[in-house]
Amino acid sequence: MKRTAAVILITLALCAAASAQSAASKPTRPRLNKATASGASKSTAAADGEVERLLDRYVLAQGGAGLLAVKTRIMRGGVEFSLSPVSGKFESYEKMPKKSLIAVNMPGGQFIEASDGGKRWIKSPWAVVSLAVAEDPLSSAGGLRGAGGFKWRSLFSSARVRGRAVVDGRETVVLAATPVGRGPVLMYFDAETGLLSKQEFVRPGGGKDEELQAIYIDSYATVDGLKVPALFRHVYPKFTMTFRVYEIKHNVHINDALFTDPNGN
Repeated sequence: MKRTAAVILITLALCAAASAQSAASKPTRPRLNKATASGASKSTAAADGEVERLLDRYVLAQGGAGLLAVKTRIMRGGVEFSLSPVSGKFESYEKMPKKSLIAVNMPGGQFIEASDGGKRWIKSPWAVVSLAVAEDPLSSAGGLRGAGGFKWRSLFSSARVRGRAVVDGRETVVLAATPVGRGPVLMYFDAETGLLSKQEFVRPGGGKDEELQAIYIDSYATVDGLKVPALFRHVYPKFTMTFRVYEIKHNVHINDALFTDPNGN
């Protein structure tokens, strides 16, 4: 938080200095070149169209219009911790469009991370911590739930196709994007299937040891005609958690109270 505040203050200071220098020099206003402006507009439209086509392909790869029929999702499976030979279990609950909870049960106790749609809270055997804003803009498995039928600007304040990269031996298309109200991410879409392979979080200074660095989706399962992540990894600077899904249910009733912050915030 302090680092973020410092970056904002530095940015504001630089903007103020540039503004003061501009006012002092009083440069003449350049004439607008209509041909240049038109060319820039066309370039922006082409870039936006490239993003739109990439995300449309991803939505279709997941199941297209069928995604809109999913109101809730429950996932259960096993979880492996890279620093321990002992495995555990997890349960994940999602209520569209923005409520989610994942509970991980390990020998050391139960760990829960949840969002009520705007606020996030984390519960461990030692404490419950309330956070102002959910940090992960996407689901725990890295999906764009219910994105079909919306323009990308309803999800991201900015987005552009960066190019191509190889993830686990497969070619991917890389999207650099900033979800609305969140930090920037890099999203890697399989060039052949159109499905999301990796989501990487861009943090100033590389982030802290406890902060999630990336999510890898190693395989998908087909459930109710939809492609759902079945094997995915949460990668942190010093350890990795691997989630193996063995049960997925759609449109099962989930009580809203499940996502409520125990602290009452």
